[in-house]
Amino acid sequence: MSDNLNVINLVGRVGQQPETQYFESGAVLTKLSLAVNRRSNKKDSEPDWFALEIWGNIAEVAANYTDKGSLIGIQGELKLDEWIEQTTGQQRVKPVIRVHNLELLGSNSNSNSRTHTSDNSDTTSSIPDEDTSDF
Repeated sequence: MSDNLNVINLVGRVGQQPETQYFESGAVLTKLSLAVNRRSNKKDSEPDWFALEIWGNIAEVAANYTDKGSLIGIQGELKLDEWIEQTTGQQRVKPVIRVHNLELLGSNSNSNSRTHTSDNSDTTSSIPDEDTSDF
């Protein structure tokens, strides 16, 4: 077993309409932002924002079943996108979370079910809200 571990778990609200790209190879990529509230005593605390990158079957689920404001849970890994900015020539780095598991916890109107899908499975299962013992 490796001593290195890169796993991130987050629950938050989708911050924008998902942007989906379909490639000639058949690959699917969906990008979206996720707003996650911090534990704070302040009522006006700002959320933390995360950029998500979702590939494959999960990308299709995210594209078809999430909207701005949807509550989702994700598990993924942190990666750093690096590039040289054309106008300034400066090297830029952006942290991005590559999502491996996605749970639809409710729409922005708080639906009554959750859906779980992962990138190692072709199936999606619906879990009733009453089963929250894992959380």
